[in-house]
Amino acid sequence: MMYHARKLALSTLIPLILTACGGSSSSNTSIPNTPDIDDSGNYYVLSSASLVSDGSANMDTYDLIESVLGVGSIEAPDLYGEDNHSGVRHITEDSDNQVGDYFRFTIHRDLDGDRDTGKTDRQRNEIKVYDKSNDSLKGFMDTIFEYRWKFRIDEDLRVTNHFTHLFQLKAVSDFGDPVSQPLVTITGNTKSGVSGLEVRHVDSQDAKTMLLHTSQLGIDWATQIQGQWLEVFVRAQFSEQGSLEMSVTPLGSEAPLFTVNEQNIELWRSGSNGSTVNFVRPKWGIYRSLNDKAGLNAGEDEVWFADLEVKEVQKIEP
Repeated sequence: MMYHARKLALSTLIPLILTACGGSSSSNTSIPNTPDIDDSGNYYVLSSASLVSDGSANMDTYDLIESVLGVGSIEAPDLYGEDNHSGVRHITEDSDNQVGDYFRFTIHRDLDGDRDTGKTDRQRNEIKVYDKSNDSLKGFMDTIFEYRWKFRIDEDLRVTNHFTHLFQLKAVSDFGDPVSQPLVTITGNTKSGVSGLEVRHVDSQDAKTMLLHTSQLGIDWATQIQGQWLEVFVRAQFSEQGSLEMSVTPLGSEAPLFTVNEQNIELWRSGSNGSTVNFVRPKWGIYRSLNDKAGLNAGEDEVWFADLEVKEVQKIEP
């Protein structure tokens, strides 16, 4: 679905609901005159997709993920050959008494690589929206998307002054014009030797801007981030003068741990093919640098994810 077809009049909106929960399949629901409204009450929901764990005893984990994000949407080390820790599932499912069923992402410092790239300075275990995903999951030019999920960083996970990306919004172009750095990341790292979460933006000139770092807000890595279920909300308008809203909130709390609100921020990289083929995609998981291997745990690390949602929305005008 190209950009010109996505700007629908309100009277012809057709929300698309994609779900994966307990092995359920995708379905289309046509409600032409009564579109859903998001939790804020300020946006119509044009499309919605959910990726929800159904527990370890039900649908195969990889099949479940691909039923929503598309076949080929998993970048786990075990899918990339004998030299990349094959035979060990790196995304599994489990359950706890706080969120219920969740996805467990595992990475091993000395065994896992970055897909089949041959790079030895980084490693990756991620899931993504990509070119073969349903168009309703892709952020085309001048669209607004909301993302929501829960995540929990293991109590023992260590970070360095290099990147440990946990979420990315990444621009995609057929012609490769935009810079390869993601537009927005949530990453774990250290600043002045203090561990925390950083929200980072990269513009079309590859200039990196730290929008915030939790260590500078007095947020303690060991007691307020590690071992805690956090719920993330992101609303992004994908344009060259876009906007970014984000909140990260401890599960069960009404007060966010931190928020981001950026207006007139570059959230689009046009390249040579403008608004019709390029798109922005989300990625979740663990993608980290190995440039300070000694600073990481020698064994395995885990980050848990639950209840991932992707919605395209449209502002309700007065």
